[in-house]
Amino acid sequence: MEEKKKKFGLFSKIEDKNDALKAIKDVSLGFFLVAALQAGLGYFIAPSLIIDAILYAILAGILLKWKSRVAAVLLLLLGGGGLMMTILNMIGITSVGGNNVFLAVIVFWGAIRAVEATFKLHGKFASEKF
Repeated sequence: MEEKKKKFGLFSKIEDKNDALKAIKDVSLGFFLVAALQAGLGYFIAPSLIIDAILYAILAGILLKWKSRVAAVLLLLLGGGGLMMTILNMIGITSVGGNNVFLAVIVFWGAIRAVEATFKLHGKFASEKF
């Protein structure tokens, strides 16, 4: 019997229902971390970040509790907007947005994984048992 390797949900293939559930959990916890980071930065530096933090936290909670495809897509839109604003800020087109393109890419990638996991969970893996 082959021993199954421990997977990290952000980079592993989503091959079954358990993989999808793990990916959703990992991504949700990551978005809670991003929300906490943005809330802290918002409190000390830019109060407008608190709105993003609240949105990330609410959508991450919905994603974690209900495995919602809508929440995953909204996180993708929010993460994509954040990545776009970060890139525009870095090249000098706008002064709104962050400077950490690495974090923005990770957030966007996490949102892509959430969309993949939720759509597979409610589609391809919907009839699978745990």
